[in-house]
Order: sequence, then C-alpha cells, then structure tokens
Amino acid sequence: MSKVAFLGTGIMGAPMARHLAGAGHEVRAWNRTPEKAEGLGASVAGSPAEAVEGADVVVTMLSDGPAVAQVMDGITLRDDQLWWQASTVGVDWIARLGDRLVDGPVLGTRQPAEDGKLTVLVSGPGRDQLADVFEPVSVKVVDLGEEIGTGTRMKLVLNTWVLALVEGLAETIALAEGLQIDPQQFLDIITGGLMDTPYAHMKGKQMIERSFPPSFPLALAAKDAGLVADAAREAGLDLPLPGLIRDQMGKAVEAGHGEEDLAATFLASWLERFS
Repeated sequence: MSKVAFLGTGIMGAPMARHLAGAGHEVRAWNRTPEKAEGLGASVAGSPAEAVEGADVVVTMLSDGPAVAQVMDGITLRDDQLWWQASTVGVDWIARLGDRLVDGPVLGTRQPAEDGKLTVLVSGPGRDQLADVFEPVSVKVVDLGEEIGTGTRMKLVLNTWVLALVEGLAETIALAEGLQIDPQQFLDIITGGLMDTPYAHMKGKQMIERSFPPSFPLALAAKDAGLVADAAREAGLDLPLPGLIRDQMGKAVEAGHGEEDLAATFLASWLERFS
C-alpha cells in the first residue's frame, strides 16, 4: 500500500480519497476548505506541502490548470515520488505543468466517483506503478502510452461528445416547450431506438423538472467546453460548436447557476423566465 497525498477533495476528489483510504492506502488530504477534507478516512493536512511530504504518490484533483499550478507551486517532488495529475486542465496546461507527472484525467461524474467506477485515461512514464492507486477508484483504466498529454487529449475528445449531447438535449427540450409539445413525449418516442441514450433520460428529467443537483457543476462544464475550443483552434480545426456551447453555458453560469448540474445549461434558453 502507498502513502498518498490527495490535493483537492471536491465533488470528485472526496469520494476518490475515501476509496483510496478504504482500500488501505495511507491518505493525507488537503483542500482549500479544510472541512471538505474531513470524514474521508484520511488525515487532513494544513497545506499542500504538508500533504506531499513523505508521500509515495501525489494526486491532484482540482478545477483547472491554474489551480493545479498554484497548489503545486514551490513543491519539489523527490525522484521516487509519483504525481498522478487527475484534473482536466487542457492541452496547454498539461504541457506547462511539466514532465514529472502521470497524465490521468478521469471520465465520470459524482455517482461514478462515489461508486469507485471512474474511467482513468492515463499516459506518461510511471503509469504502470500506479495500478494499486487506480484500482480503488476506477472500473476501467485506459493505457494511452508513454507520451504525457495523450490522456488529456483523449479526455477533450470524450468531453466534446458529452457536452454536445447535453447542450443538444437542452435545446431540444426548450424547443419542445416553446412549441407547446410535452418534452417527455420526445423522450418516450426515442426510447429503445437508435437515437436513444440513457444519459438523455437522466439529464432530460432534470431539465423538465427544473431540478439540478450537481453531478458535475455547470461552471466546470463551461470551462471544459472552452478547453475543447482552444485545443481545436490550436489544431487548426474549424469547430464552432465547442465555443458556442461554452458561451451558452456561460449565460446560465452568469445568471447564478454555475454550481448546479451541467444540465442547468437548459436555463440559458429561458433566462428571462427562470433566472
């Protein structure tokens, strides 16, 4: 078992740290709000440096690249320490964070994290040494090779699909309501057909009921859409949809819905009515 420093115990990080501690790892957790690091079966560190000292493995699960850089600023890792960078930070930031990390963003939201059933998209040297750390938090580990950044790029590809699905669903349900069609009938019609997906029913129910308990916060979804737009532009691609999704989600964030589930992007279509 490993000594694990877990930096960032929010919606995703808290259950991950809990599963690691439950599997027998010695976990020292840190969070900007210390109370969120309590009750996880881990000791609570007063600073990132305190958490990292003496650890075999350092895990960062934070909101974005700047947050990771700030938390790791001033920390010098020993040669034998492994750093699992699990946050979604985008192509630019994964390069800026250096070559001491294992690039392993996770696919999944609150419930898969709570269930220990995330998918880890891992790349970079040292990844083979993290199997016992990946195991308690994941149902699948996808090995994407030696190059740091491949995991991040794959995460952006997968996020593009999820974001487009949720925004497309939001606009479909908004249109149905605007045309005085029961949106539940739309979901019933696609059930069992080629256009069906369980995610549409899950998120569609939230939109119809105007109930958005956060599985993945809208503000972070908008951030991820921006990362996709930036990566596409740097790759020389003309992909207008990610930027449009970022902007549409941003409207609902600015209206005060950023901490609600990403399904709350639906509210951007009805801001005058539901803000």
